[in-house]
Amino acid sequence: MDEHYLVLGATGGIGKAIVAELTGKEKTVSVLCRDKEKGEKYFKDSANVKIITGDAFNAEDVIKASQNCTALFYCINTHYHKWAATVRPLLKISIDACIKNNVKLVFPGNVYTYGFAQYNRVDELHPKFPNTKKGRIRLDMENMLFKAGKDEGLNFAIIRMPDFYGPYVINGFSEQVFINALTGKTLKWIGSKNVEVEYIFIEDAAKAMVEGGLSEKSNRREFNIPACCETTTEKFLKEISEQGGKESKMQVLNSNFIFTLMGLFNPIVREVKEMLYLKRHKLILDGSQYKKTFGELPATSYEKGIKKTLDWARGYYNIN
Repeated sequence: MDEHYLVLGATGGIGKAIVAELTGKEKTVSVLCRDKEKGEKYFKDSANVKIITGDAFNAEDVIKASQNCTALFYCINTHYHKWAATVRPLLKISIDACIKNNVKLVFPGNVYTYGFAQYNRVDELHPKFPNTKKGRIRLDMENMLFKAGKDEGLNFAIIRMPDFYGPYVINGFSEQVFINALTGKTLKWIGSKNVEVEYIFIEDAAKAMVEGGLSEKSNRREFNIPACCETTTEKFLKEISEQGGKESKMQVLNSNFIFTLMGLFNPIVREVKEMLYLKRHKLILDGSQYKKTFGELPATSYEKGIKKTLDWARGYYNIN
Protein backbone atom coordinates (compact mmCIF):
# COMPACT_ATOMS: atom_id res chain seq x y z
CA MET A 1 0.00 0.00 0.00
CA ASP A 2 1.30 3.45 -0.88
CA GLU A 3 1.88 5.70 2.11
CA HIS A 4 -0.92 8.21 2.53
CA TYR A 5 -1.39 10.67 5.37
CA LEU A 6 -4.39 12.50 6.83
CA VAL A 7 -4.03 15.88 8.53
CA LEU A 8 -6.86 17.14 10.73
CA GLY A 9 -6.76 20.86 11.51
CA ALA A 10 -4.73 21.44 8.36
CA THR A 11 -5.59 25.13 8.01
CA GLY A 12 -4.06 25.97 11.40
CA GLY A 13 -0.41 26.84 11.86
CA ILE A 14 0.94 23.42 12.82
CA GLY A 15 -1.39 21.60 10.42
CA LYS A 16 -0.36 23.69 7.44
CA ALA A 17 3.32 23.31 8.30
CA ILE A 18 2.92 19.52 8.56
CA VAL A 19 1.22 19.39 5.15
CA ALA A 20 4.16 21.34 3.71
CA GLU A 21 6.68 19.02 5.37
CA LEU A 22 4.91 15.89 4.12
CA THR A 23 4.48 17.13 0.56
CA GLY A 24 8.11 18.26 0.61
CA LYS A 25 8.92 14.59 1.16
CA GLU A 26 6.66 13.78 -1.82
CA LYS A 27 4.05 12.11 0.39
CA THR A 28 0.38 12.04 -0.57
CA VAL A 29 -1.74 13.98 1.90
CA SER A 30 -5.46 14.35 2.56
CA VAL A 31 -6.84 17.25 4.57
CA LEU A 32 -10.30 17.24 6.14
CA CYS A 33 -11.98 20.65 5.92
CA ARG A 34 -15.49 21.80 6.75
CA ASP A 35 -14.99 24.65 4.27
CA LYS A 36 -13.76 23.23 0.96
CA GLU A 37 -13.11 26.69 -0.48
CA LYS A 38 -10.86 27.59 2.46
CA GLY A 39 -8.97 24.34 2.03
CA GLU A 40 -8.50 24.96 -1.69
CA LYS A 41 -7.29 28.50 -0.97
CA TYR A 42 -4.74 27.32 1.60
CA PHE A 43 -3.40 24.43 -0.47
CA LYS A 44 -3.85 25.63 -4.06
CA ASP A 45 -0.08 25.65 -4.58
CA SER A 46 0.55 22.34 -2.78
CA ALA A 47 1.17 19.24 -4.83
CA ASN A 48 -0.20 15.86 -3.75
CA VAL A 49 -2.89 17.34 -1.48
CA LYS A 50 -6.45 16.05 -1.61
CA ILE A 51 -9.20 18.18 -0.03
CA ILE A 52 -11.90 16.14 1.71
CA THR A 53 -15.03 17.95 2.80
CA GLY A 54 -15.99 16.86 6.29
CA ASP A 55 -16.00 17.63 9.99
CA ALA A 56 -13.60 16.30 12.62
CA PHE A 57 -16.55 16.36 15.05
CA ASN A 58 -18.32 13.80 12.84
CA ALA A 59 -17.18 10.23 13.53
CA GLU A 60 -18.27 8.91 10.13
CA ASP A 61 -16.37 11.68 8.33
CA VAL A 62 -13.14 10.87 10.19
CA ILE A 63 -13.51 7.12 9.69
CA LYS A 64 -14.06 7.59 5.97
CA ALA A 65 -11.22 10.12 5.57
CA SER A 66 -8.72 7.92 7.43
CA GLN A 67 -9.33 4.76 5.43
CA ASN A 68 -6.15 3.43 3.77
CA CYS A 69 -4.01 6.01 5.58
CA THR A 70 -0.67 5.27 7.20
CA ALA A 71 -0.96 7.97 9.87
CA LEU A 72 -3.33 10.67 11.07
CA PHE A 73 -1.73 13.93 12.23
CA TYR A 74 -3.98 15.41 14.88
CA CYS A 75 -3.71 19.21 14.71
CA ILE A 76 -7.18 20.22 15.86
CA ASN A 77 -7.70 22.79 18.57
CA THR A 78 -10.56 24.85 19.97
CA HIS A 79 -10.61 28.09 21.96
CA TYR A 80 -9.48 27.78 25.58
CA HIS A 81 -12.93 28.46 27.01
CA LYS A 82 -14.35 25.53 24.99
CA TRP A 83 -11.72 22.97 25.99
CA ALA A 84 -13.60 21.39 28.89
CA ALA A 85 -16.56 20.51 26.70
CA THR A 86 -14.91 19.73 23.37
CA VAL A 87 -11.35 18.47 23.26
CA ARG A 88 -11.71 15.04 24.89
CA PRO A 89 -14.74 13.88 22.84
CA LEU A 90 -13.09 15.33 19.73
CA LEU A 91 -9.93 13.29 20.31
CA LYS A 92 -12.02 10.19 21.06
CA ILE A 93 -13.50 10.38 17.56
CA SER A 94 -10.03 10.26 15.99
CA ILE A 95 -8.82 7.54 18.35
CA ASP A 96 -11.77 5.33 17.43
CA ALA A 97 -11.26 5.96 13.72
CA CYS A 98 -7.55 5.10 13.96
CA ILE A 99 -8.28 1.88 15.84
CA LYS A 100 -10.93 0.87 13.31
CA ASN A 101 -8.71 1.59 10.30
CA ASN A 102 -5.36 0.57 11.86
CA VAL A 103 -3.90 4.06 11.48
CA LYS A 104 -1.16 5.62 13.59
CA LEU A 105 -2.24 8.79 15.47
CA VAL A 106 0.41 11.49 15.80
CA PHE A 107 -0.42 13.91 18.60
CA PRO A 108 1.17 17.31 19.39
CA GLY A 109 1.70 17.37 23.14
CA ASN A 110 2.46 20.49 25.14
CA VAL A 111 4.13 21.38 28.43
CA TYR A 112 0.89 21.99 30.35
CA THR A 113 0.93 18.37 31.55
CA TYR A 114 4.07 18.94 33.64
CA GLY A 115 2.89 21.85 35.77
CA PHE A 116 5.80 23.67 37.41
CA ALA A 117 9.19 22.34 36.37
CA GLN A 118 10.77 20.32 39.18
CA TYR A 119 14.04 20.47 37.28
CA ASN A 120 15.35 21.86 34.00
CA ARG A 121 15.77 20.60 31.36
CA VAL A 122 12.48 18.73 31.46
CA ASP A 123 12.73 15.24 29.98
CA GLU A 124 10.09 12.57 29.35
CA LEU A 125 10.57 11.12 32.86
CA HIS A 126 9.59 14.36 34.57
CA PRO A 127 6.51 13.87 36.79
CA LYS A 128 3.22 15.08 35.37
CA PHE A 129 1.51 17.19 38.00
CA PRO A 130 -0.48 19.81 36.06
CA ASN A 131 -1.37 22.84 38.16
CA THR A 132 -4.09 24.18 35.83
CA LYS A 133 -7.40 22.84 34.59
CA LYS A 134 -6.12 22.98 31.01
CA GLY A 135 -3.06 21.01 32.03
CA ARG A 136 -5.30 18.36 33.58
CA ILE A 137 -7.36 18.23 30.39
CA ARG A 138 -4.22 17.77 28.28
CA LEU A 139 -3.03 15.01 30.60
CA ASP A 140 -6.43 13.33 30.22
CA MET A 141 -5.97 13.45 26.46
CA GLU A 142 -2.51 11.87 26.61
CA ASN A 143 -3.81 9.20 28.99
CA MET A 144 -6.58 8.45 26.50
CA LEU A 145 -3.90 7.62 23.94
CA PHE A 146 -1.92 5.39 26.30
CA LYS A 147 -5.05 3.57 27.44
CA ALA A 148 -6.23 3.01 23.86
CA GLY A 149 -2.77 1.72 23.00
CA LYS A 150 -2.80 -0.73 25.88
CA ASP A 151 -6.43 -1.87 25.67
CA GLU A 152 -7.26 -1.60 21.96
CA GLY A 153 -3.94 -1.67 20.12
CA LEU A 154 -3.87 1.98 19.05
CA ASN A 155 -0.55 2.97 17.54
CA PHE A 156 0.37 6.56 18.41
CA ALA A 157 3.19 9.00 19.04
CA ILE A 158 3.20 12.09 21.26
CA ILE A 159 5.52 14.86 20.13
CA ARG A 160 5.60 17.43 22.95
CA MET A 161 6.68 21.02 22.29
CA PRO A 162 6.65 24.51 23.82
CA ASP A 163 4.56 27.37 22.40
CA PHE A 164 4.68 27.89 18.62
CA TYR A 165 5.43 30.99 16.59
CA GLY A 166 5.71 31.42 12.85
CA PRO A 167 3.70 31.68 9.61
CA TYR A 168 -0.01 30.87 9.94
CA VAL A 169 0.16 30.75 13.74
CA ILE A 170 -3.01 32.82 14.04
CA ASN A 171 -4.62 32.98 17.46
CA GLY A 172 -5.42 36.66 17.87
CA PHE A 173 -2.27 37.18 19.91
CA SER A 174 0.96 35.81 18.45
CA GLU A 175 0.46 37.11 14.91
CA GLN A 176 -0.47 40.56 16.20
CA VAL A 177 3.05 41.08 17.53
CA PHE A 178 4.49 40.61 14.05
CA ILE A 179 1.84 42.82 12.47
CA ASN A 180 2.57 45.55 15.01
CA ALA A 181 6.31 45.29 14.40
CA LEU A 182 5.69 46.03 10.73
CA THR A 183 3.32 48.92 11.41
CA GLY A 184 5.09 50.62 14.30
CA LYS A 185 2.54 49.74 16.98
CA THR A 186 3.34 48.50 20.47
CA LEU A 187 4.33 44.85 20.84
CA LYS A 188 2.17 43.35 23.60
CA TRP A 189 3.09 40.12 25.42
CA ILE A 190 2.40 38.49 28.77
CA GLY A 191 4.38 37.27 31.77
CA SER A 192 7.80 38.23 33.06
CA LYS A 193 10.25 40.04 30.80
CA ASN A 194 13.34 38.31 32.13
CA VAL A 195 12.48 34.68 32.91
CA GLU A 196 14.05 32.19 30.51
CA VAL A 197 11.44 30.81 28.10
CA GLU A 198 11.43 29.07 24.72
CA TYR A 199 9.30 29.37 21.59
CA ILE A 200 9.57 26.77 18.83
CA PHE A 201 9.44 27.86 15.20
CA ILE A 202 6.42 26.26 13.56
CA GLU A 203 8.43 24.65 10.75
CA ASP A 204 10.71 22.95 13.31
CA ALA A 205 7.64 21.67 15.14
CA ALA A 206 6.29 20.22 11.90
CA LYS A 207 9.60 18.53 11.07
CA ALA A 208 9.66 16.83 14.46
CA MET A 209 6.03 15.75 14.13
CA VAL A 210 6.59 14.29 10.68
CA GLU A 211 9.86 12.58 11.60
CA GLY A 212 8.14 10.96 14.54
CA GLY A 213 4.98 10.18 12.63
CA LEU A 214 6.73 8.41 9.77
CA SER A 215 9.03 6.27 11.90
CA GLU A 216 8.19 3.06 13.73
CA LYS A 217 10.74 4.12 16.35
CA SER A 218 8.14 6.44 17.86
CA ASN A 219 5.38 3.85 18.20
CA ARG A 220 3.52 4.28 21.53
CA ARG A 221 6.21 6.66 22.78
CA GLU A 222 6.49 10.34 23.71
CA PHE A 223 9.25 12.77 22.78
CA ASN A 224 10.05 16.26 24.06
CA ILE A 225 11.17 18.79 21.42
CA PRO A 226 12.78 22.02 22.67
CA ALA A 227 13.18 25.23 20.71
CA CYS A 228 16.57 26.16 19.30
CA CYS A 229 17.59 27.69 22.65
CA GLU A 230 16.34 29.65 25.62
CA THR A 231 15.47 33.31 25.33
CA THR A 232 13.53 35.85 27.36
CA THR A 233 10.40 37.75 26.41
CA GLU A 234 12.43 40.95 26.34
CA LYS A 235 15.02 39.49 23.94
CA PHE A 236 12.34 37.87 21.78
CA LEU A 237 10.33 41.07 21.39
CA LYS A 238 13.46 43.15 20.86
CA GLU A 239 14.49 40.94 17.93
CA ILE A 240 11.01 41.23 16.42
CA SER A 241 11.02 45.02 16.87
CA GLU A 242 14.47 45.44 15.32
CA GLN A 243 13.68 43.27 12.30
CA GLY A 244 10.31 44.99 11.89
CA GLY A 245 12.21 48.24 11.35
CA LYS A 246 9.63 50.56 12.95
CA GLU A 247 11.17 50.92 16.44
CA SER A 248 8.05 49.49 18.04
CA LYS A 249 7.82 49.78 21.81
CA MET A 250 7.18 46.79 24.07
CA GLN A 251 4.48 46.27 26.67
CA VAL A 252 4.59 43.13 28.82
CA LEU A 253 1.48 42.51 30.93
CA ASN A 254 2.18 40.61 34.13
CA SER A 255 -0.49 41.71 36.60
CA ASN A 256 -3.05 39.23 37.95
CA PHE A 257 -5.39 42.13 38.63
CA ILE A 258 -5.33 43.28 35.00
CA PHE A 259 -6.05 39.79 33.70
CA THR A 260 -8.85 39.33 36.21
CA LEU A 261 -10.40 42.63 35.14
CA MET A 262 -10.01 41.90 31.41
CA GLY A 263 -11.39 38.41 31.95
CA LEU A 264 -14.68 39.81 33.17
CA PHE A 265 -15.42 40.85 29.60
CA ASN A 266 -13.48 38.27 27.56
CA PRO A 267 -13.73 34.51 28.24
CA ILE A 268 -10.53 33.76 26.30
CA VAL A 269 -8.50 36.22 28.39
CA ARG A 270 -10.06 34.72 31.51
CA GLU A 271 -8.66 31.33 30.49
CA VAL A 272 -5.22 32.75 29.67
CA LYS A 273 -4.75 33.95 33.25
CA GLU A 274 -4.05 30.48 34.69
CA MET A 275 -1.37 29.89 32.06
CA LEU A 276 0.69 32.93 33.07
CA TYR A 277 2.91 30.68 35.20
CA LEU A 278 4.59 29.43 32.02
CA LYS A 279 5.79 32.98 31.32
CA ARG A 280 6.85 33.53 34.94
CA HIS A 281 8.66 30.29 35.76
CA LYS A 282 11.37 28.55 33.76
CA LEU A 283 10.42 25.35 31.95
CA ILE A 284 12.79 24.28 29.19
CA LEU A 285 12.41 20.94 27.43
CA ASP A 286 15.14 18.33 27.00
CA GLY A 287 15.35 16.89 23.49
CA SER A 288 17.97 14.21 24.22
CA GLN A 289 15.63 11.27 23.65
CA TYR A 290 14.48 12.58 20.27
CA LYS A 291 18.07 13.34 19.24
CA LYS A 292 19.24 9.88 20.27
CA THR A 293 16.38 8.24 18.36
CA PHE A 294 16.18 10.32 15.19
CA GLY A 295 19.35 12.40 14.95
CA GLU A 296 19.64 16.18 15.05
CA LEU A 297 16.83 18.28 16.44
CA PRO A 298 15.30 20.86 14.07
CA ALA A 299 16.50 24.18 15.50
CA THR A 300 15.85 27.34 13.49
CA SER A 301 17.39 30.34 15.25
CA TYR A 302 15.10 33.07 16.54
CA GLU A 303 16.74 35.49 14.12
CA LYS A 304 15.86 33.35 11.08
CA GLY A 305 12.46 32.28 12.38
CA ILE A 306 11.40 35.83 13.13
CA LYS A 307 12.53 36.98 9.68
CA LYS A 308 10.46 34.27 8.00
CA THR A 309 7.45 35.15 10.13
CA LEU A 310 7.70 38.86 9.37
CA ASP A 311 8.04 38.10 5.63
CA TRP A 312 4.88 35.97 5.86
CA ALA A 313 2.95 38.60 7.83
CA ARG A 314 3.95 41.30 5.35
CA GLY A 315 2.47 39.32 2.47
CA TYR A 316 -0.46 37.69 4.23
CA TYR A 317 -1.75 40.94 5.72
CA ASN A 318 -0.74 43.13 2.74
CA ILE A 319 1.55 45.38 4.79
CA ASN A 320 3.68 47.68 2.67
